[in-house]
Amino acid sequence: MRNGWAWFLILFSSSVFSQITNIERINAVKNVTRIAFGSCNDQNDAQPLWDDLALIRPDIFIWGGDAIYADWETAYDMKSSYHKQFYQKDYKKFRSTTPIIGTWDDHDYAFDNANGTLQTKDTSKKLFLDFLEEPQDSLRRIQQGVYTSYEFQSADKKIKIILLDNRYFKDLDPEAPMLGKTQWRWLEQELKASTADAHFIMTGLSVFSPLLPYTEEWAEKPNEINRMLHLIKTYNPKGVMFLTGDKHFASIFQNYGQLEFMASGMTHVAPRKTWWYLGTKYPTTYFGLNYGLIDISWEGSNPLLMLSIRTPSGQSIHQSRFRWDNTAWSRF
Repeated sequence: MRNGWAWFLILFSSSVFSQITNIERINAVKNVTRIAFGSCNDQNDAQPLWDDLALIRPDIFIWGGDAIYADWETAYDMKSSYHKQFYQKDYKKFRSTTPIIGTWDDHDYAFDNANGTLQTKDTSKKLFLDFLEEPQDSLRRIQQGVYTSYEFQSADKKIKIILLDNRYFKDLDPEAPMLGKTQWRWLEQELKASTADAHFIMTGLSVFSPLLPYTEEWAEKPNEINRMLHLIKTYNPKGVMFLTGDKHFASIFQNYGQLEFMASGMTHVAPRKTWWYLGTKYPTTYFGLNYGLIDISWEGSNPLLMLSIRTPSGQSIHQSRFRWDNTAWSRF
């Protein structure tokens, strides 16, 4: 079987994933009122969420990390893993009509908890961007890391989606051990210059989770949390909300005065023995297969959000409404 794949992949150039279709869909988006996102998706497992995602028709879908579980061995293995996911029948149908953007986390970057010391990270970056159908002339193709941003209209307002990379630079610089100084400078400019009316910041690892055993989160790098909070306080961007994944369960919570929506576990979930403990650390938790859904409406110039944790059967778990009051999110 591997020999058969080898012959196929010899013919399978980097242009195998069409470089035009998805970017055309992204550029054609006129009005974003519904965003879906998800993470932790094993290409070898059943994927029951795509049917519901297709049914609810989001304006944009965001990969929040671990779109595949390659657990890097060779470029061959990673490429074939992406190929399997790209052509998974339900995902293929979904992506044929839905604009898709995203960032990575450890398992689609390389392997569990991999950091910036990875020698093969630029090869990994190329394969990830091929999977996303990133145009060949994209800045992401030549920069270090996969961070980027997008702006969309929402009614007569503007929203900004910022995708961070918490792998490429991780642990390389003790003064910026999560994002690296280059990415921090970029993020500062993104927030400083933004005229958007709402900002959705996606990063693979949870930003405001408490420090937990056996997992990764920004709490391991408290100075990086402080740096993020300082940027938000300094530039006061409107309607900042954090989207995250990684932990194989879902939660909607507020910490440090910030709103975070964590949706994780599209094909597999946290071990049952951890559920009670994790439930003590978060105000809401859901341990079934899930993705996150954000419905956006407007009250004057302020965004109103309906947040839903969605299940394969189409249920909305822990549905929560939030209103931006010019300084913070409040439930209503």
